[in-house]
Amino acid sequence: MGESVILVKFQEEYEHILELQQSGLLYMNIPSYFREIEDKGPRWDSGEGRELSGRDGKATTADGRELKCEWGIFAPNEAKVNIFCMYAIRPTARTFPVGEHIYKFWKYTLVLLDTQQFIERTASSMKSQGIKFRANLVEYVDDDYEGECGPFTKRRRFAYQSEWRLACYDGPGGPREVRIGSLEDISIMMPSEEVNRRIKLGQETFEITD
Repeated sequence: MGESVILVKFQEEYEHILELQQSGLLYMNIPSYFREIEDKGPRWDSGEGRELSGRDGKATTADGRELKCEWGIFAPNEAKVNIFCMYAIRPTARTFPVGEHIYKFWKYTLVLLDTQQFIERTASSMKSQGIKFRANLVEYVDDDYEGECGPFTKRRRFAYQSEWRLACYDGPGGPREVRIGSLEDISIMMPSEEVNRRIKLGQETFEITD
C-alpha cells in the first residue's frame, strides 16, 4: 500500500469477531446491501455499486458511448461482486483517533498487528480457492468526478469511513463466506470503545497497551 496502515474490523456480535479471528471467516455482502442499510450508519452509501460517474445527467464510457446518468450508473453484474470492509488507520490521512460516530455502532474490534501478513495470507487463500479478487484502499472523489468507478471509488462525503476493501468477483449473487485461516497470531481483540486509548501510534510503528 506504500504507507503505514493499521487495519481494524468492527463488529456488533462477539461470536462474529471471534470467528474472524479464529478461522479467518470473511463475511462479504453485495453492493446493494450497503445502499439499503436502514439506519444510514457508517457503512451506508447510496451510490455503492456504481460503475460510472458523470455530471449533467450524462456519463461517457471508456469506448466513447454516452449514457444517461444520475450521478452513478450501477454495474449490471454488481450482485456478483462481494465486498469485505475494514477501517484503515492511516496517520498521514488523519484517520486516528477513530471518531465516536464510527465505533459507537459496534461493540467489538479486531486489530491486525501485521497488516502485510494479513494481506499476503488473504491473497494466498483466495488464489488457492480460485477466487478472482482485488484488495486496496478506497479512493474518495469529489461529487463532480467523471469517469469509471467501482468498489474502490466513493464520494468524498464518505471519507470518514476510511475503508480498506477486499472485493471478490463471480460470486453467488448474494452474501458470501470465505475462510482464510486463523488470524490469532497476528491480531488482538478489544472493546471498540478502547481502540483510541489502547493504540499508540509512532512515526513508523504502533503498539497496543493494556
